[in-house]
Amino acid sequence: MENVITGLGSFAIGTRLRRLHESLWSDMTLIYKEHGLPLEAKDFILYYVLSTRSSMSISDVARELNLTHPAIIHIAKSLEKMGYVDSEKSPTDSRKRMLKLTAKGQEHLVHYKVLWDDISGLNRELFEEQVQLLQQIEKLEALLKEKNYYQRYHSIQLAKATEK
Repeated sequence: MENVITGLGSFAIGTRLRRLHESLWSDMTLIYKEHGLPLEAKDFILYYVLSTRSSMSISDVARELNLTHPAIIHIAKSLEKMGYVDSEKSPTDSRKRMLKLTAKGQEHLVHYKVLWDDISGLNRELFEEQVQLLQQIEKLEALLKEKNYYQRYHSIQLAKATEK
């Protein structure tokens, strides 16, 4: 029997992507745990970005990752609980919070980098060589940057209304 979501094809694209996303995140978190590392997949991107900088403001991270300020704060709190990230006031602007890796965050980074190399290879094989998913996502992102989904929907509605 065919899965209802799969049977809906592109009509259920959001649900299908969400299902894929949850599967990948669940497996990534499992891989980290297998290696005795506390990171959850949802925390990866902030940890990674901070590993490439000495420190960064929450606003700058949000802008760079195209995520909301509250989302970055949520992830930062998770990383702070693990002891991977510190948050302190900016020396130049007391309204800004600066994030940086702690000594523990730096120390564990060595272990994560080994895993990330393996995972990067796996992802290249799956998503670039096998199904060209990344190239298709880039094309979709470019199309939606020109005219977002909401605007496209209303263009269709306007075209229908003019046909009547």
